[in-house]
Amino acid sequence: MSETRRAPERTAHPSAPAPQPTARRAARRRFGLDAVSVLTIYLFLLCAVPSGLTITAMGSLGHPSTIWAAGATVWWLWDHVHRYVPHAVAVQPIRIALGAFVLIVLASYAWAMLRGLPVNEVSPADTALVKLFGWVGILLVAHDGIDNLERFRVLLRRVALTGGLLALLGLLQFVTKQTLIDWISIPGMSADGASLDAVNARAGFVRASGTAIHPLEYGLVLCAAFPIALTLALEERTRGFISRWFPVVAIASASVLSISRSALLGIAAGVIILIPSWSPRVRRTFLILGAGLIIAVGVLVPGMIGTIRGMFTGISTDSSALSRVNSYDTVGEFIARFPAVGKGFGTFQPAYHILDNQFLQLAIEVGVVGLVVFVAILGSAVWSANQARRLAPTQHDRALAIALMGSVVSGGLLLAFFDAFSFPMAGGMLFLTVGLCGGWRRSMMHEAASTGTGLAQPSATL
Repeated sequence: MSETRRAPERTAHPSAPAPQPTARRAARRRFGLDAVSVLTIYLFLLCAVPSGLTITAMGSLGHPSTIWAAGATVWWLWDHVHRYVPHAVAVQPIRIALGAFVLIVLASYAWAMLRGLPVNEVSPADTALVKLFGWVGILLVAHDGIDNLERFRVLLRRVALTGGLLALLGLLQFVTKQTLIDWISIPGMSADGASLDAVNARAGFVRASGTAIHPLEYGLVLCAAFPIALTLALEERTRGFISRWFPVVAIASASVLSISRSALLGIAAGVIILIPSWSPRVRRTFLILGAGLIIAVGVLVPGMIGTIRGMFTGISTDSSALSRVNSYDTVGEFIARFPAVGKGFGTFQPAYHILDNQFLQLAIEVGVVGLVVFVAILGSAVWSANQARRLAPTQHDRALAIALMGSVVSGGLLLAFFDAFSFPMAGGMLFLTVGLCGGWRRSMMHEAASTGTGLAQPSATL
């Protein structure tokens, strides 16, 4: 599953064609068992099955997406080891940073177990480790497993469509003031600490959450999908108008109606990443459409614009904002007690203090070094997407690289507003988009090699 450089005596001529998929890989595609299929099923399980619904006997580990992700990790390990190519490996910063983070998490877990954990922290630590195992596998499958550009684009369209459908569910929840998922009943599964028939509210308006446990988890998925959906709508003009623009309109509308500062900031961050790559005409069109959306919301939902404005102008007295600021002293005390490798990944419980900040929680659980390495994962994803942009042979592919960069920046920003790794949908979507950044760079290196730029060609292995 790695990008490799050939040994000097076996270096391919720059004009040589890109390596073709192996027979085993072609057979996998023929039977539908390729990385795109694996990731599509993961997306469906992640977003279609309510986050709080789990297999009763497995508790919080029983969400179908968690089980599928663990299987994907095993699949990646088998395929990668089985077809290892003993050549020099090209630098892959995401995998390097990810490997370092996993080592720190394991060291944190080992140290926590050696010093002895309270009984109420042992199970959460085990659960967090298994969840991370699955997320790492999803990242690696997205990073290494897609060897066909068109299949990669298919997956990106599915990410956009998933965001659009989730947003549509949220819009229906907002209008009907019902969750609309309380009818879901699967034998052997139950709601794990979450109610499927309760809706959140703020300032008299329903805060939609789709199939997520919390509106913030829902918001992260929308924010991560929006840059991809918008870019596909702008670039793929041969596709139908509705199929291109439905996800964009649904996600934008749902974000405005979500009554969430973080969701709006996340959408804004993604758009800011995209704007420099747009032509003046596209920028003007976007401003007009954005203004039209705001006016429509103001007319159709009286009081909404004032509520949104108040969330930002009254932030100094907002209870949720003050709670986050007041957490800093608590964080400092815990970091001082466990400065090396942290308290233990997954061991900081809401009963101790609700931080509403995944970065601060990581600083407590895996130490400052672990936090820095995790930020390096996000940074390496942004770097990889930017490298893919530089290597991309077409405007379409360059735009998708920037979109992936926007997805990671947007999703990463939202980690500062809630403990995202406590929610399967949020963590899974973030790790998926990070992997897609690395995978797109790998694909662009492949394309650059096949078109004769002289860059090293990725191997045909998964």
